[in-house]
Amino acid sequence: MTLYCIVPAAGESSRFPWNKMLYKYSEKPIIAQTISNIIESGIFNKVIVVLGYQAHLVECVLREFRNHIDVVFNPSFRLGMSSSIKLGVEYVVEKYSNVRVLGVNPGDAAWIHPGVYVNVAVRFLERLDEFYIAVATYRGKRGHPILFSTRILKDLLSISEEKMGLKEVTSKYIDKTMLIETEYPGVLLDLDTILDLLRIKQLVFK
Repeated sequence: MTLYCIVPAAGESSRFPWNKMLYKYSEKPIIAQTISNIIESGIFNKVIVVLGYQAHLVECVLREFRNHIDVVFNPSFRLGMSSSIKLGVEYVVEKYSNVRVLGVNPGDAAWIHPGVYVNVAVRFLERLDEFYIAVATYRGKRGHPILFSTRILKDLLSISEEKMGLKEVTSKYIDKTMLIETEYPGVLLDLDTILDLLRIKQLVFK
């Protein structure tokens, strides 16, 4: 079974004082921690990292993972995350064969334990004939990663910010979505503002 994870990490971090992908939390840049967790899970054939803003700087901190990732540059990153996800999907489809599942995990979702990826992926694969989408949850709230069956590939290739990105797809297939409770708060956490750092400390380290 071939699974690929797309990590959109191209944005300008307009609500954060710096490029959040390069912000060091626990001595490691956010993007590096995210990629490390995904790779450690061992569940994905390859991780596709989509860069844009300050791509050269972000790529530098990812050199240690070069055997496990493909880096793609999105020249249209200012159009929003949907453009990066769509580009990642196009890249996987063009380069790899027999793709069954595509995961999406934002570059700033750095607090997801490797075991969560395994749990969500394995349970989704067990019921891939029934569901098109699997979403990690914590206490009923949806988070990341989100996994998609390539049976809805056309929908993934048509997303845009104007159509609410992946929300349009998840709304369309709400009856074909598998919610997987993880009991792990990290699935809800990302880093958009300085205040998010407080939220992260409260949930992860309480």
